[in-house]
Amino acid sequence: MAKKKTKRRSLILAALDGLLSMIDWLCESVAGAAVALLRAVFWGLWRLVCGAARLVIALGRAILSVPVWVMRKLTAPKNGAARCLKLDGPEFEAYVALVLEDNGFKHVEITKGSGDQGVDILAERNGKSYAIQCKNYEGAVGNFAVQEAYTGAQFYGCEKAAVICPGAFTRGARELAQSTGVLLWDGKKLSHMMRISGRKPRHKG
Repeated sequence: MAKKKTKRRSLILAALDGLLSMIDWLCESVAGAAVALLRAVFWGLWRLVCGAARLVIALGRAILSVPVWVMRKLTAPKNGAARCLKLDGPEFEAYVALVLEDNGFKHVEITKGSGDQGVDILAERNGKSYAIQCKNYEGAVGNFAVQEAYTGAQFYGCEKAAVICPGAFTRGARELAQSTGVLLWDGKKLSHMMRISGRKPRHKG
């Protein structure tokens, strides 16, 4: 009888041990799953918060960029010289001649249309003579105008050569002007001279 009781106890203990092992395994599995779930929830929330923060920052920048853009537009110097584009060639030359006089140039003279050697206006300022070529078109002025102004200044015996336009100059024109000493008066320069003059370009046609 003692042997049977001992055997039963051993079976019961083995069953209890197996049950405890299963419970322990289940607890570890549940704990591991809970930890994994908590990690997933945490990183999900973290990414959600980061995404929301980025969205708020992007919206803030977009909202702030509107008044900044408006202020830039309001404070940026206007290219009033663009109004000269409505003038034809002779009108533009006559207008530039008046603007030059208002800016302190003396003895301003418009050359004849033919045989002007690439020079439209002759003028003097601060004791120096200027040979000025006028180019009134919307596109960028190229280096051929610089060549004409340089050659024309030599023909008329002027100390300074200049090209004036309501727009801009090409890179080649700027490089050639730098090497030859020809002055380039672009739309910004002409706008400044127009503000000093106070005259408005008017097309008679």
